[in-house]
Amino acid sequence: MLGISFALFCLLVAGIPQAIGWYRAHAMSERRVRLDVIKGTALWLPPGSRQEVNAVGGSEISEGGRIRTPADSEALLSFFDGSNIRLWPETTLRILTSRSTTYTANDTRITLAQDQGHARYEVALPATTSRRFELQTPEASVLLREGSYRVEVANGLTTVTVTSGSATVSAGGQAVEALRGEWVKVARGGLPSKPEPSIHNLLSNGDFSAGLEGWQQGNRGLEDTVPGTVTVRNPEGRAAEGFPYVEFSRTGSVKHAETFIHKAVDVDVTDHQMLRLNFQMRILDQTLSGGGILGSEYPLMVHIHYRDSAGNEADWLRGFYIQNTDHHPTPNADLVIRNQWTDVSVNLFDPAVVSPRPAEILWIEFTASGHGYRSDVARVELLAD
Repeated sequence: MLGISFALFCLLVAGIPQAIGWYRAHAMSERRVRLDVIKGTALWLPPGSRQEVNAVGGSEISEGGRIRTPADSEALLSFFDGSNIRLWPETTLRILTSRSTTYTANDTRITLAQDQGHARYEVALPATTSRRFELQTPEASVLLREGSYRVEVANGLTTVTVTSGSATVSAGGQAVEALRGEWVKVARGGLPSKPEPSIHNLLSNGDFSAGLEGWQQGNRGLEDTVPGTVTVRNPEGRAAEGFPYVEFSRTGSVKHAETFIHKAVDVDVTDHQMLRLNFQMRILDQTLSGGGILGSEYPLMVHIHYRDSAGNEADWLRGFYIQNTDHHPTPNADLVIRNQWTDVSVNLFDPAVVSPRPAEILWIEFTASGHGYRSDVARVELLAD
């Protein structure tokens, strides 16, 4: 009996240091998250509370709570490991876990739930030997590694876009790996889509396959009673491809008019890395020389109206013409070859081309102006990544 007691004592004495060592290696402590309000108001729902409060910039928030950005508000969450999350307007994020090992640099666990909205995740290099950075949405579970990611949750759909790094997106018992320049979509109750290139067109019906659906058309600035016309053409064998195009035409006048098609866009582009306008155009006729006396009347002009990051509205315009026999001024315009389809591509994030940088595209418009003109536009794309 004495021998058994002694053996148990020895095991206890030997096990205590091991237990202490295990505890020191694996014990985890909560790490608070810093909240900064970029603009507007951020609302914080503390753990166990039913009442949201206005979040104070620079405050620390804890596990189990929820942060929400109403319309026209943005916030930034900074984590202890150097990672951060930017929340766009009308986004809701819950902090489920924010922990690391208390006494060692062994492990980090960050688990978040994005219920709705748009967020940018900048995941830093791991500060511990092991780290799991997990995001849950109503449609999917996403494992994020070091890198940069855009996550959008809206209308029963989660979209994960990888700017850099890699992400594992899981739903319905299946998982797919998204790499740099790819996105994965998951519909409510569905499986992850196959990863695809993340570059996409922000414009609907920019190819005019549905006629002028989504576009407004009209005339303005008429100095007489002769308006121009807007016609969608669907000829076979147009140029080399046979795509539909919009024709602007005006004849029988020696006074000014503008004929246009206009499309509301209203898209926030601050979280995109690339924004490019592409379209095809040609000019068949132009009676007014160059851009007119003031250099502002062209047989075809593209006009983008946008808002910059400071909230100021701005414009970018470019005209096209086929002759300038009277040597009128032609600022912000390009000479093109008559009756020849031309591809136009503009980097809207190039500060040498568009300044200040667009933050929100409000609308786009194509206009034919002058006295007599005939011009065409086709395959309009506003590409973003």
